[in-house]
Amino acid sequence: MNDPFALDLTIILLLLGVGAAMVAGNLAAFFNKNENKENIYMRRTIFLITVGLLITIWSIASLINR
Repeated sequence: MNDPFALDLTIILLLLGVGAAMVAGNLAAFFNKNENKENIYMRRTIFLITVGLLITIWSIASLINR
């Protein structure tokens, strides 16, 4: 494995960061209590939490199998 720049590890860590940010940001939007009682889009928020969780789990599994 001649990878002088560790690009495979870099891509995995970038995916981990994106997935974790998707989960954290959408969970914050889901549990946000607005004074204006603005309606958030529940289906979209739950879908993006699910996608972020899948990306996070996939990247952690890729790190473990590395």
